[in-house]
Amino acid sequence: MTAVDPIVDALVSSVPDVREKLRTARGKTATENPSGDVQSAADREIDRLFRERVSALEAVGAYASEEREAVEDVGDGFSVAIDPLDGSSNLRSNNIVGTVVGIYDGPLPASGRDLVASMVLLYGPYTTITVAVDGTVTRHVVDDGRIVDSSPVAIPDEGDICGFAGSTNEWPEAVRDCWSEFHRKHKLRYTGAMVADINHLLVDGGVVGYPERTTSPSGDLRLQYEANPIAYIVEAAGGQSSTGQKSILDRTPETLHEHTPAYFGNAERIGLLESTLS
Repeated sequence: MTAVDPIVDALVSSVPDVREKLRTARGKTATENPSGDVQSAADREIDRLFRERVSALEAVGAYASEEREAVEDVGDGFSVAIDPLDGSSNLRSNNIVGTVVGIYDGPLPASGRDLVASMVLLYGPYTTITVAVDGTVTRHVVDDGRIVDSSPVAIPDEGDICGFAGSTNEWPEAVRDCWSEFHRKHKLRYTGAMVADINHLLVDGGVVGYPERTTSPSGDLRLQYEANPIAYIVEAAGGQSSTGQKSILDRTPETLHEHTPAYFGNAERIGLLESTLS
């Protein structure tokens, strides 16, 4: 048992309801989230669902969501930062989406070093929840709101895939140089949902990146809800994360919804990337 088990249990038991909302709430809304992204109906419905389930737990003291402007004080306990529906633009084409959760021992915004656990739910042909806690990573298969199978996760020593967000003409020259080196040696993988890219990485190894670019100068990923929790999982699984200069977990946050360039992969790939970008 760990201190975050009640949160994992609440997420797992919510999966059937999440799956139903994915089926019935596929359209767009007329509203935007605090980062300026147009919200899908599923974004809002799933956020409300998780807020109701997670904030009711005694282990949780604060709830923050990519879909909400501010942190909500809900009691005493951990601070939960959640991206309720990563990859919601994939709903239209019926492709993979997921949920990212970071559990911080401290007020938000917080450093990645304040994380005590993080989780990724992937709503693919079957549902999994990948949990990093106490230095280990475990992938659980979820069926009908309960865990039915579990296995340890470790990034392979030899990487097989690569994928960077955006198009080459949007990237800084140094990022293009990295891409030229990586894509000649790896299979290309990019889904439009970061959770799916990361699950490819955890299985096959390699490198995935969300660089700064002309249309997104600070990168695509939000530090609190996406980059920090994913970095925590990747590093616990034996890989590395980077802003391009240092571990994402070492970045000092300034605001709740700030973005960061983010790269994840095998240690050798990230080392090569940092030497090229710095």
